[in-house]
Amino acid sequence: MIYWTIKDLVEVIQKRQQNKFDCNIVVSGSRGNGKSTFAFKTLLRLKGFDPWKHQVYCREDVISLMESQKYGIIFDDEAINSGYKRSFYSIDQQKLIRMINMYRDNFNVYVSAIPHFYALDKDIRNLMKIHINIIERGLAIVHIAKEGNLYSDDPWEVKYNAKIEAKWAKKRKKDPEYFPPYHKLSTFVGYIRFNDLKPKQRELYEEIKATKRKELYEAEKKIDEEKDPVKMLYKRVLKQLNQGMIWEMDEVKAIARANGIKVKTFISTLNQKLKEKRLPSLKQIIESKSGSQVSRGKKLLPSGDKQKVNHFSQPVKKSWIDDL
Repeated sequence: MIYWTIKDLVEVIQKRQQNKFDCNIVVSGSRGNGKSTFAFKTLLRLKGFDPWKHQVYCREDVISLMESQKYGIIFDDEAINSGYKRSFYSIDQQKLIRMINMYRDNFNVYVSAIPHFYALDKDIRNLMKIHINIIERGLAIVHIAKEGNLYSDDPWEVKYNAKIEAKWAKKRKKDPEYFPPYHKLSTFVGYIRFNDLKPKQRELYEEIKATKRKELYEAEKKIDEEKDPVKMLYKRVLKQLNQGMIWEMDEVKAIARANGIKVKTFISTLNQKLKEKRLPSLKQIIESKSGSQVSRGKKLLPSGDKQKVNHFSQPVKKSWIDDL
């Protein structure tokens, strides 16, 4: 059997860059088998790897790094977000394919992690040079794409290798302990063993993952809300309340009816949003406005019983409106 080490893989990556080639690598395997562990361990051995900068979770960040770096690193930790084959029609995904082609002269190392190799967009898959398939924790297979085929545009020789795997599947049904002879695959170059990340490495990886996933979630949530007309309606009404453009409860009810929302539901939702921001209830706002001496259309400057309206005596900051 031919066994590689992570050090061997790193040398291959470095040689490609030294020879002025980019190096596109995909790491596949079932969930929990160690795709990210393997990728992170490998990249830590490369000079210049900055996890906070190079470990990314969205297509836009992948493209940004490809454009801005030379001899750099991109760790696309969840490539299902950037290169999934069912998103082939996406304008951004088409852009990613163009970027991989256009910026090959930047000689970057692009490592993507995905559960299934063939879930990758075909055009992206064909641009990959190395495929690391994690078959179990601590054990992977190294595949190298076939280059220079004269009569085939498939560097991974899918049809040929699929036939071999089909035979293995039949044998597995008879013998669950059957271990396939992976060396018979035409793209096979060796096995590679690897250990888990060290505690501090694991802590760093998980911290970056949690932080960037949260940032991505918040950004996507904001975009979704901006596309949702109902959520935008609530945001607009709350803003109008703050600016003194709504003075009576009947106006609130009329807005609800005009937008096909039950009055009770509309008022309840407004109150919930105000409560989340630790602001007075809708009724309290309306009552405070009715006692105000300012003209209609200006921000609320409450008057009357200070104890009753003290918590609303300052104009509402814009920040809480933007967060709704």
